[in-house]
Parts: sequence; C-alpha cells; structure tokens
Amino acid sequence: MRINEVREHAPLVLCITNDVVKNFTANGLLALGASPIMAIDEAELEELIEHCGAVLINIGTLSTAVMPSIETAIQAANKHHVPVVLDPVACGATNFRKEFCLKLLRQYHISVIRGNASELQSLSAEVAMKGTDSDTSLNTAVVARAAGEYFNTAVVVTGAIDAVYVDGTVMKLANGTPMLTKVTGGGCLLGAIVSAFIYNEVKPTLSMLTEAVSFYNIAAERAAQRDNGTLPGHFQINLLDMLQETGESEIAENMRAEEVD
Repeated sequence: MRINEVREHAPLVLCITNDVVKNFTANGLLALGASPIMAIDEAELEELIEHCGAVLINIGTLSTAVMPSIETAIQAANKHHVPVVLDPVACGATNFRKEFCLKLLRQYHISVIRGNASELQSLSAEVAMKGTDSDTSLNTAVVARAAGEYFNTAVVVTGAIDAVYVDGTVMKLANGTPMLTKVTGGGCLLGAIVSAFIYNEVKPTLSMLTEAVSFYNIAAERAAQRDNGTLPGHFQINLLDMLQETGESEIAENMRAEEVD
C-alpha cells in the first residue's frame, strides 16, 4: 500500500497554508510519517521545492501579500515536476478568492483539487455557500466528476460521503466521523495528507487518492472511538495519535469505497 511507501521515504511536503492550522498540519504530517516544511518567502521557494515530494497550497487566509509566493511555489513545482494540491478554502465566498483559484487552475498544472462540495461547485458554477461549510445538499460524486472534467485534473470532494475523481472514474468513500467538523483544520489537514500520499506523482492514481482519503477518515473514526473522543480537544489529540497508529491492516479491514457509474 502507498502508506508504507510514504512512511519509508518520509517525503518533504512544503505547505503554504492558512495561519489557523499550520501547527496542526505540521503535526499531522509528522504523525503520518512525512516531513513538513512551512515556508513562504519567494527568495527560497524554488530551492526548497527542488527537494520536495509535494506542495500544498491552502488559501484559508489568502492575502495579496502571499499571492506572489503561491505563484512562485507552483511555478517551481511545475518546473521540477513536483505535484501540487490546491485547497480552495471558501472560494465561493468572495470573488477575490474565487478569481485567484481560477487563475491558478488556468495557468498552472494542479495535480489535485481538494475541497468540500460547495467550494468545488463554486469553481465551475455559481452556487451559494456559507463560509467554509459544505452545502450538504450537493452530491459529492456529481460535483467531483463535474469539477474533474472541467479542470482536467484529479479531484477530492469531502462531505458526508466523500468522492474522488481521476481520469473519468469516481469513487464514493463512506468512512469518516462528524467529529472532523468539530475541530479547526480537519479538512486542511486532509489536503496535507493527500499531498504526502501523492509525493513525486504529478498525475496521481485513483488508488492513491482513495487510499489517502480512506486512511485519514479511518484514523478519524478510531480517534472518535478512543477515550473522550467525542470531545473536540481530546479528538484532535487522538487524531494525531491514530494517524501514527493506523496502517495497512486497518485500511484494508475498514475501507468503504465504491465505484460510481
């Protein structure tokens, strides 16, 4: 399984992510077995990215000041054949966010877009959204296929049922726990986990992304089942523990994945 390769090689994942989740994201990657680096200055990005397995771009606290660094990072990643994961946080909330994400998707190669259904839908069609919350009425499988075909890239859509799209095929993934919505950064950390799983693969496979999302959700299920796991603070710590403790056997035994016609 891919998780064994990640833990063997401990890929370096450069994260340009939002200020709220940097510590949680870094600790989550360490618990998985990857190596995080949080860097943002244009002066060093290309040099660093030459040594990276993947780059995560999360626009949660987007500003005009950080935009040039994001573009520099993606340019360097494309130049050195390093996969890029884009997390378009709340991109339907303002034109500022949406137009910047569309610019990135039009001008550069993005290996995976990871977002909730409302975020992904807003990139290819006008829909209403509330902050970073997903519109639960949206069918994630439908949204994944539409966004994947529209942008010609792999897509991970999260919701009550998650969905993964790669090259015309959609998988529905049923693992997970509502506790992931009770802590800040649950979705953001998934973007980092996906980045680690696709290290060195600018065109990730369906099995790679299916395993990444399933691994994360199974770890979250196990975290919620531990002592005090239904309390947000304990759940967050439990999740870090379970990202380390969850492995090949737990994934094989608990994965709930189904291909969609």
